[in-house]
Amino acid sequence: MRRVNLDQFKNKKIALVLSGGVVKASAWHLGVGLALEELGFSLANNNSEPSSLDIKNYVGSSAGALISLYFASGYSPMDVIEAQVDGKSARIKPITYKDMLSLKASVKRPPKSEFYDALEGFPTVLKKILNPFATLPGFFTTAGLKRYLDENVISHDDFANLKTDLFVVATQLDHSRKVIFSKYNYPNPHHDSTACYYTGIPVSESVAASMSVPPFYSPYPIFNPQTNFTDYYIDGEIRETLSTHVAIDHGCEFIISSWTHTPYHYMDEVGSLVNYGLPAICTQAIYLMIQKKIVANRAMRAQSEDIIDTVSEYMKSNKFDEKHRRKITSILERKLHFNPNIQMIDIYPKHSNYRTFFKNSFSLNPDKLSEVVSSGYKRTMEVFRNHEWES
Repeated sequence: MRRVNLDQFKNKKIALVLSGGVVKASAWHLGVGLALEELGFSLANNNSEPSSLDIKNYVGSSAGALISLYFASGYSPMDVIEAQVDGKSARIKPITYKDMLSLKASVKRPPKSEFYDALEGFPTVLKKILNPFATLPGFFTTAGLKRYLDENVISHDDFANLKTDLFVVATQLDHSRKVIFSKYNYPNPHHDSTACYYTGIPVSESVAASMSVPPFYSPYPIFNPQTNFTDYYIDGEIRETLSTHVAIDHGCEFIISSWTHTPYHYMDEVGSLVNYGLPAICTQAIYLMIQKKIVANRAMRAQSEDIIDTVSEYMKSNKFDEKHRRKITSILERKLHFNPNIQMIDIYPKHSNYRTFFKNSFSLNPDKLSEVVSSGYKRTMEVFRNHEWES
């Protein structure tokens, strides 16, 4: 393998931001992690030796929270791949459908008001048929996944006991609030005044909450010691996909982001998604919404950079005093919340990789998982060999 020069990353604060996307995203992230290790990066944990290429900051949502926890807990990508794909890892037990499809409710639901009827106005016969489904908070719960984490993964259930910095993102059900669970009580992010950093919540509960994807999983309850109330949480990416701002808030200089939400673009050998039924059409609709959020975030950053560069070049060409040019540039950076020292490295499937789009997001089939792992690995190598973040 041709060596990739990583000198610019040495002794820098590097973050790995992993998106949601259920099992498919987990496999992609494992491929990304495997490639990063092969390139020379170290996925730091409590037992790892210090390295000049340490990745010590993990930001995860939903499936990304699970993979981030694996890494922070000292399990390498290959440990998890061997467990899930080969079923022969001596280090860790694989996740099974029994873990994923738990019917156990975490706690008794609180009382509800009678003012709302989801089936109001429906014919009586239709009401009787649909009512059992209309009152369900979700088909399954993440209680089984939490039990798996407690029994097989977690050695430190307190964020403060992790030598690495782990951030787990979830969305509060009964509020328009994104919550970032960690050991840091940072102020609200500048772009979202409703987002909050919470401390003092167990790691396993945070990850279980982040993985509660509606309607597949019921909202996950967490007792808030500050309010003495139980709050319910759902998937961490409902409000915002890829919480790269967390890595920025944390002062990271290189932010490596991994996600799988690349919409399908028409290919002659595949044809239109209309021929593939609701699963493909719904996946496309979700991916289009998610990609829009990511593109808007990246476009805003690019626009800020362009504004600052344009003003700076104008002042240079018109021979403004250098002291004033630097001061005005600094003011613009502060007002636009732009840090020129941050590099964003995005790893996601190309539109030509339609096979990843069509992979079942919930399948634990070893052959299918292996294909997605391989795709994530190859794409990461391509991004770093071509220094795509610099283009």
